[in-house]
Amino acid sequence: MNKKRHILSLIATVVAFCLALPVFAQDVKVCIGSRVMYAANGFINSTFEYSLEPEAGIIIQTHNDSIIVEWGNVKGIYQLGVREISAAGCVGDWAYLNVEVVGEYAQFTQAVYNLCGTGGVLVDFNKNDFIAYSWADPSVSQDGYITTPGIYELITIDQNYCRLSSFIEVVQSPINISLGADTMICTPGFTLYALNTQDNPAETVYTWSTGESGEYLTQITVDDHDMDENAIYWVRAEYDGCVVTDTITVLACIIPEEYRIPNTFTPNDDGENDVWNIYMLLDYPDCIVEVFDRWGRKVFNSTRGYTVPWDGRDATGRYLPMETYYYIIHLNDNSTQEPIIGTITIIR
Repeated sequence: MNKKRHILSLIATVVAFCLALPVFAQDVKVCIGSRVMYAANGFINSTFEYSLEPEAGIIIQTHNDSIIVEWGNVKGIYQLGVREISAAGCVGDWAYLNVEVVGEYAQFTQAVYNLCGTGGVLVDFNKNDFIAYSWADPSVSQDGYITTPGIYELITIDQNYCRLSSFIEVVQSPINISLGADTMICTPGFTLYALNTQDNPAETVYTWSTGESGEYLTQITVDDHDMDENAIYWVRAEYDGCVVTDTITVLACIIPEEYRIPNTFTPNDDGENDVWNIYMLLDYPDCIVEVFDRWGRKVFNSTRGYTVPWDGRDATGRYLPMETYYYIIHLNDNSTQEPIIGTITIIR
């Protein structure tokens, strides 16, 4: 830091070889946190003692007739004291210099700023209190837009021409969310899953474009998907003022009608629609089909390739009642396509 030098005039007269009351120069202003040198004038071979209120700052260096004071960060008017001791041992009275500590640090609107997703944050502070300011890091725009986590220095000059540095931390938001790539789903009912949420805080709130929400919600069931048109869905995650969103487009189903997964069949031994035929699975020789009842119990597990379609019976051969069941189809084709999830209803 730059050091300023103030002369503390000690005007004294000799009375019986002792000292009279010193007289100081005019009162002064200093900036908070600054280092300032003060010098005292007195008789030859005199020594000097100094005093300073503890909350005002500290005397960090002395050279008998001069000192360096490091002023603290608490604004106010403080007294810097000095007295002279002559070579003959005469001790003078204390004299004081009133020093006003001034200055303004930047007051940021947030203690820490969160970067949400891949965007940046606009750091705001009490700009009207300064005649000039600049960011030490050239990557930060003049208006305070920051795109990378880190600790950033803001240099300000206030109305007293105090040049001070304030620091603000920008951190990456702890929340993430993804719906994956756009996809084609050729079932009338399916489930969308929010991905990459495992490390999100428990307090994260999820909201879906369909209006569903809940503190721990990470999935949504879409029952009325029009397979002939594209459909767009989004999910929003919010935590501690940070919001991230993701959107997925469910593409129109373009496979022939006979390749769509039926959502009903009638296993009543009348020779028509007695088994659940899924013709699209002919293109997936390693697929596995699982069916579950409403309580989550598995009632059917296919052979690899679904070579024997489900006839509405459980593993023991018992005919299952007329009911809606849930299925998962694992295509097992070494692609990134997720399992197909939906419902199938037995009608008798």
